[in-house]
Amino acid sequence: MSIVVYKRQSNIDIIPEDDYYMEEAARKELPFTFFDLPDPICVEIISRLNLRDTRAVAMTCRAGWHLTRDQLMWRKKLWLRAGVINLGLFGPNFEPNAYAGMLVRDPLLVNNKMLYEMLDPDSDSCVDESDMDLDMGHLLSKMATPNTSIGFSDVIDHILSIFNGGNQQISYSDPFTRGEGAPTFLLFGMPETKVSKKLVLSFIASKGSTFDTVGFVKGKPGGVGGGVTVRYGHHLLNLLTVRRARPRLLVQDAQGTTFHPDVAMVIPQVDGLICYMDATCHCEARRGSGGAAGHTLDMLELEAMMRTIPAKLSPPVLVLLARMDDPQMPATDCDHDADGCPDNSAHRRGQQGEAATGATPPRHRPAMLYPVLSKLDLPWAVCEVEVKTLSGVHRGLNWLLHRTLKLKNG
Repeated sequence: MSIVVYKRQSNIDIIPEDDYYMEEAARKELPFTFFDLPDPICVEIISRLNLRDTRAVAMTCRAGWHLTRDQLMWRKKLWLRAGVINLGLFGPNFEPNAYAGMLVRDPLLVNNKMLYEMLDPDSDSCVDESDMDLDMGHLLSKMATPNTSIGFSDVIDHILSIFNGGNQQISYSDPFTRGEGAPTFLLFGMPETKVSKKLVLSFIASKGSTFDTVGFVKGKPGGVGGGVTVRYGHHLLNLLTVRRARPRLLVQDAQGTTFHPDVAMVIPQVDGLICYMDATCHCEARRGSGGAAGHTLDMLELEAMMRTIPAKLSPPVLVLLARMDDPQMPATDCDHDADGCPDNSAHRRGQQGEAATGATPPRHRPAMLYPVLSKLDLPWAVCEVEVKTLSGVHRGLNWLLHRTLKLKNG
């Protein structure tokens, strides 16, 4: 019987020839699986899957479970599938990618997996565009004729009130009681344009779509502190709308431009703030008329908000950039590096190409607000919203709702 001698990891093993060939044959019969690939390749593939398929990979075996717990993979997934950058994992000198669709800076959400599941970017196409017809009469009809449909709990409360003497203080048909206990947000944005106005009307006056007005919030005389209660998915939201002319929304004081005292009194009563802006870019027209070069955003309201919020409060701030659907160069694989971070060199190459051709991006992007928002010592997020379909709005609202509920529950 011959002896086969081979070297493995500097140790010499001597085994019978028959056993050696039997081991080789058994090794060749083993199937090659996905998890036999190098980990970087597996991470790259899984980062392009949706949330349901990623969870299916995690349930296959131990190797799949470990790969789906990799924070680098979730950071790549946030960027590749949603264009979202979690700024909580980067330093203050970080420069976000110019084509990012959403920026989030929240010290409580440094876990990329938790942030992805919270934003749920894979459900971005849940809005039916055919149901997005705005109807101001829908809002007015609710004001004139309250919804009298009641649930089983309302019937029980009504019966109990009869046995208690019939002095029912709150009526189930009262539209001003629908939002009791629901999160309350201050909704503001000035100056209003056709695009931003259409967005805010989608919040408070649309029917059969993402939002549905179900009640109202009483305010002070003049409308300050009042608003609407809307149903968003399985949640109720109280939106205190401040849609007023700029001289009545902002005032000048010793610190600079701040909110009007009436509006400033409302801020401590809300759980968060929602600021909507028009993302339409008119910078090219201004340059043609002799204006200064570069992009200029009207962020006077944001700066006033930074001066108005009391230091002891830390409400989350959501900024919505309203845009109409237009051709825009999407973020590609070349816009992020091997770790899923925005590739600043690619961004600089894009800027040089724009400067050489004289082209201007058709709209302002969330990264352009970063210089102002980075000075805000509050949890904040800024995201793009397509006005016709409301695509992207649920990402910001999901973050705002989860952040609010997390603060309320400690």
